Amino acid sequence: MIHGEHLARDLRRDHGFVHIGRTKDGNAVIMRKGDRWTVVPLRLLTSEAVDTIKAQAGVGLA
Repeated sequence: MIHGEHLARDLRRDHGFVHIGRTKDGNAVIMRKGDRWTVVPLRLLTSEAVDTIKAQAGVGLA
C-alpha cells in the first residue's frame, strides 16, 4: 500500500507533473503535465490502484 501523497510526490519528481490544487472536499490532489490531467486520492492505495492512476496519467509501467 502507498499513500496518495507519496504517489503525487513521485509523479512530480519522476514524471514532471505539477500540483495544481485540491478537490473541494480536500480528499484528492489535481495534477497536470502538458494537456494531461490526473487526480490522486489522498488515502492509502493498493498497488493495483497506483498502476491504474499511473496508466491514466500516461506514465509507462516498468
